[in-house]
Amino acid sequence: MSNAPVQGGGAGAPLSTKIANLVIAVLLIAVAAAAIASTGDFPKTMLAADVGPARFPIIHASVLIVLCLILIANTLRMPTIADDTPPVGVAGYAGVALGILATAACLYAMEYVGYAVATVVYMAALMWLMGQRSPLWNPVIAVVVTAVIYFTFQSALQVPLPVGSLFE
Repeated sequence: MSNAPVQGGGAGAPLSTKIANLVIAVLLIAVAAAAIASTGDFPKTMLAADVGPARFPIIHASVLIVLCLILIANTLRMPTIADDTPPVGVAGYAGVALGILATAACLYAMEYVGYAVATVVYMAALMWLMGQRSPLWNPVIAVVVTAVIYFTFQSALQVPLPVGSLFE
């Protein structure tokens, strides 16, 4: 497995990036372990052929733990290079704050306009915040991804998604 090249052409990562990778991996392992622990309260089924409602979260969380352990191993193996990147600054933190506010607004808007409308607007706005500013591709990608998620949950998994009180 090779490491992706970074600025300057060398393979490695600044210490701050390595610490961030390790902290994120440990936090995700904790979340996955909590998800596995919470499945103990799920109801058991009486059918021998039924895997029960806890199987999917356990598999998902287990895969997440394995992937985090791979991230930790690769991060620890990777050489540390000099960190010559400038600090994040106010604009970077403002973008993160706007992303969090957009997420809260999307969740709130779903009650009124439904999953599809709220998610398309949210995804297009989030892509714009992350630097993807194509007036053609932002809405196209937002609509396609929202449609795939919608049909996956609504049709394949039979999970009802919010329709919105304005459309009921």
